[in-house]
Amino acid sequence: MSLVPIILTNFTSGELSPRLAGRVDVSKYFNGCQCLENFLAQPHGGVARRSGMRFVAQAARHEGRSLLVPYEDASGVGWMLEFAQSANGTGVLRFFTGGGLALNAAGLPMQLATPYKEEHLDGLRFVQDRYSLVLSHPEFAPRRLSRTADGGFELSELTFISRPEAWGAGNWPALCCLHEDRLVFAATPKEPFTLWFSRTSQHEDFRLATREVPLDDWDDFEITDSNGDTLSDGKPGDTVLLLAGDTFAKNTALSGVMADGTLCYYRYLGARSVKASTSASLRMTLAATPAATSEIESVRDASGALRTAFWEMFAIGDRIVAEPGDDPLDDDAVEITLSAQRGGRICFLAPRDKLWIGASSGEWTVSGSSLNTPVTPGGIKANREGTFGASKVPPCQAGPAILYVQRSGKKVREMAYRLESDAYTSRDITLLAAHLGEAGITQLAYVQEPDPMLYCVRADGVLLAMTYLPEQDVCAFARIVTNGAVEAACAVFNQSLYRDELWLVVRRNVTINGQSVGRRFIETLEPGFPETAQDTSAAFFVDAGMSYSGPAVRELTGLAHLAGSKVQILADGAVLPEQTVAPDGSIRLDREASQVHAGLGYASVLRPMRLEFAGSRGSAQTRSKRIIEVGVRLYRTLGGKVGPDLTRLEPLLYRSSADKMDGPPALFTGDKSVRFPQGWSTDGVLTLVQDQPLPMTLLLMAPTLALNE
Repeated sequence: MSLVPIILTNFTSGELSPRLAGRVDVSKYFNGCQCLENFLAQPHGGVARRSGMRFVAQAARHEGRSLLVPYEDASGVGWMLEFAQSANGTGVLRFFTGGGLALNAAGLPMQLATPYKEEHLDGLRFVQDRYSLVLSHPEFAPRRLSRTADGGFELSELTFISRPEAWGAGNWPALCCLHEDRLVFAATPKEPFTLWFSRTSQHEDFRLATREVPLDDWDDFEITDSNGDTLSDGKPGDTVLLLAGDTFAKNTALSGVMADGTLCYYRYLGARSVKASTSASLRMTLAATPAATSEIESVRDASGALRTAFWEMFAIGDRIVAEPGDDPLDDDAVEITLSAQRGGRICFLAPRDKLWIGASSGEWTVSGSSLNTPVTPGGIKANREGTFGASKVPPCQAGPAILYVQRSGKKVREMAYRLESDAYTSRDITLLAAHLGEAGITQLAYVQEPDPMLYCVRADGVLLAMTYLPEQDVCAFARIVTNGAVEAACAVFNQSLYRDELWLVVRRNVTINGQSVGRRFIETLEPGFPETAQDTSAAFFVDAGMSYSGPAVRELTGLAHLAGSKVQILADGAVLPEQTVAPDGSIRLDREASQVHAGLGYASVLRPMRLEFAGSRGSAQTRSKRIIEVGVRLYRTLGGKVGPDLTRLEPLLYRSSADKMDGPPALFTGDKSVRFPQGWSTDGVLTLVQDQPLPMTLLLMAPTLALNE
């Protein structure tokens, strides 16, 4: 028998598939885990216990799901919008900001009626257009959510110029995005591979071919002041000179000057016609009621109002529909249909240097026809980049890549430009953790600050968290498991905290009148344990939790949403015994405390891959061995246990004679060593657990093996 020291320096491969249990020849094996639950891999290599979920409010409706949508206003303040179905069966939109429900001037929660019921939420898509939100759904005309002068919101239908003929009842665009200052819609039910680009900078104008005012033939006819008001504005009595052979008829235009000196153009819509002879000029008169052959309807009436039955008014630079056969301008609207070889539909739009498109049958890019040129009616190119296919789950933009869910709903792929192949390719980033997506991925949310993290909502209510730094070869999945089911997630930037904030809809079971009933809560994932914290009083490691800070008290209220549930309690940094919340939402502490966190407990579990040591006699795999001691390097940690499995755990001890007896031990940074009798086996497996509401960051594990020679 020989003693073999082993060191595990990082966990940047995250939780790995059980199918990799034999791949000790792969470098990522040594950085991976069999189980990484409620721990998050850090870019530096260690793992930190994930923070708790803070209760914000009851969801709009406990009997149905909600959709969370991020929004950022002109001042940079982040809002979370909750779309749901109200108790009376209509759609409702609620607003959250500053960590709670937003209130109107009357002190009541802000909310709006919407046409989107629960069955419509999965198909609702959105894009922020400056300081408003454009919403699309295949069953409803596109809408715009805008701010109002009093600080509220309003929801209205978009008013399009030359709305595409294909759009209409039951056939509205399912997707929307902004690309090159064009508003892009795509994928109606009847045209699933068609895209519509608005005019550049005119996001509600979808005219395919226009001409810019003034047209070449509009400069010849000028209004002359002939009624004595010193204005050439086209009131009755003003005149227009027609040169010999000129004709003035429908669609002919005049130019005139407004009272403020603005030059305007007027196009005639009436049925009269005035023609000068071929031998002499004619002065045409603008009349209120034309009688003579040389008269035509005045542009304005005597009061100065435009006579819209007979005239259109334009300013310089305005657009009108082009005549048949005229070429469109470069900034005119564009309509394109992808030539898909297989059926299906466009599932997502992702604007980058090109417009990246995910369809159920493959991946595409749409761009200008030449290198580094924008999309124009006369120059547009669609390239098919792959055949993996995408699901309808909206993607996330992460640095230079797009992260999206493959058509099966079980894999997350990374679409990015690869210099080595000079192509846009998609790689499976769940390949080494394929088991984690088997339940189906229903939603993605990407947090950039403080650490890049992709959150994946799973159909069974588990929330996957992937630490994502591809430039450092870090792509580490972990599972966030809570006493309930996560149903929705979105990330919103919190300006006051200088970080992204993850908002969640969580369905939990609570006890009401002795019966277990389902309740949906709006919660936020709390920031990680503060680096500046001097003790554990600021540690928030409970779910659906709330905090109290103030004068020392013995009894706390406000936990009515957890009535009948057993909660963990951290009071002034010390762990108190668990208690069951009373029906009125109160708990009674063992002692007075001034800073208290209480909520549902959860366990954080880390289990590395089977230990491996390649010695002179080969691999340690399948050989009988025994772990006799484990060293761990910790950072700002309290609590925790380590052992061979969940049933045989030894506590990590921190208290010393130097610690005060009436308070918690100080945060520990350094090495701890635990000896435990495991017995001989061929597994060589370790387990680290933290099930108290306390912080834990693991930097290194160093087990010592007794190995039979």
